[in-house]
Amino acid sequence: MLVIAVVAVLFLTLGGGGGNGSPEDAAKGFAAALTDKDFDKMRSLTCPEYQDNVDDMRKLYDANSQLEEIEKQLEGLPPEMRESAKKSIEAAKNIKITATAGDVKETSDTTAEATMKVTYENVPEEMKALMKDQEDTLYLRKTDQGWVACDK
Repeated sequence: MLVIAVVAVLFLTLGGGGGNGSPEDAAKGFAAALTDKDFDKMRSLTCPEYQDNVDDMRKLYDANSQLEEIEKQLEGLPPEMRESAKKSIEAAKNIKITATAGDVKETSDTTAEATMKVTYENVPEEMKALMKDQEDTLYLRKTDQGWVACDK
């Protein structure tokens, strides 16, 4: 009996349940995953029809993916232009993203809304127009896998 209790506690505390048993857990888990750039965790906290959006975010925030894509696009350009692009990507590696889940409001038995604030630090000058602090609503839906980020 003690073994079952220990396994149950480990299952819950180590994320075996996905950390999304409530809308608050899902919102906080999603924010933590974004802050940590843990796109696999973020994907697990997103409904299936929007998981491609997480994959797109991975490309946007992953400097190595950006570098590979830019290198493909710049193959025919002079070396100094390729070097300039690599420097920009290198500077982007220092960008710190912090996501914070705020108030969570259940709007029905199966839907909820959370305030999500995203802030950026160490943004290179040439990227500041694209990466501005923002606050938005994270829509959550209860599924068989727990609460996940989804559309309204």
